[in-house]
Amino acid sequence: MRAPLIKFPNPLHIDKLTKVMQIRGVDTYVHWSVFAVSAFILTGVISHPGLTILGLGCYYSILLLHEAGHLYVAQRKGCRVLSIEIYPVFGLTTFDTPWSKLDHCVIAWGGVIAQALLFVPLIAWGTIFGYTRFDGVNMIFAILGFLSLVIAIFNLLPIEGLDGWIAWQIFPELWAERKRKIPRKPMYR
Repeated sequence: MRAPLIKFPNPLHIDKLTKVMQIRGVDTYVHWSVFAVSAFILTGVISHPGLTILGLGCYYSILLLHEAGHLYVAQRKGCRVLSIEIYPVFGLTTFDTPWSKLDHCVIAWGGVIAQALLFVPLIAWGTIFGYTRFDGVNMIFAILGFLSLVIAIFNLLPIEGLDGWIAWQIFPELWAERKRKIPRKPMYR
């Protein structure tokens, strides 16, 4: 039997890494600093606390969606995913070593592709129709659309520790894979 898509623990136990849910059977944790940073931000906002909570929710949703993209692709590639951890400015998906370097590259792209499935239609909608008269809806478009695009571009920089370090290696790996599959014809004259 398959694990449910999302399952919440009952009760929630606050710890250094607090288990907040399971996604596709994988434990998902939030670091204590996420709660601390969120509380700090909320204490400084008096005029629009609802919008602030919505903005924080959208921002952390980007991180969670990105890591869920890695989770989904890793599971599709046959890797056992051990956990997802969310921190204030990044997430971490831990999984067993993929079968090939090409699989690892594809998994690295999974997070950005998951983000793109959300930011592309939101940016397209915002570009075509513009913003609404509702601040909450505009915030959703701005954060889940435009900010998510900026985060995705940053994450694709070829810097060690970011997904781009592995993701961009997909092109040499695809080239090597293609060369392995091309049958050699005997050369006769």
